[in-house]
Amino acid sequence: MRPIVVLDTNMLLVPFQFGVDVISEIERILPGAKLYVLRGTIKELDKVAKQGVKERKYALLAKKLIAANHIEIVEKDGPVDSELVEIAKRGAYVATNDRELRRRIREVGGHTIFLREKNRLEMD
Repeated sequence: MRPIVVLDTNMLLVPFQFGVDVISEIERILPGAKLYVLRGTIKELDKVAKQGVKERKYALLAKKLIAANHIEIVEKDGPVDSELVEIAKRGAYVATNDRELRRRIREVGGHTIFLREKNRLEMD
């Protein structure tokens, strides 16, 4: 069975903030993983785009990254972080740099993928 990775908003911004190719890095640590984002993550990118010129550029590039890599968008109704915790409970990996979210996921026995030393991704 292919591993499932759900990308959080902040992970989608990493390539443009730190120059780390998150798609290649996920493939390196979880070969053959299927990538997803939540509809709420797309909405969060829209909010980020309204914060400033640089943020708008990064958010638009993140949306292009989603499209270019054929990342499937999952329709979920609840708050993004709560949905990510629920998804992690069911065995999916969550790619995020949010410390609080990572803690919540660890508490339910889930696994995360995160940026280490601003130059590579790691899994816990």
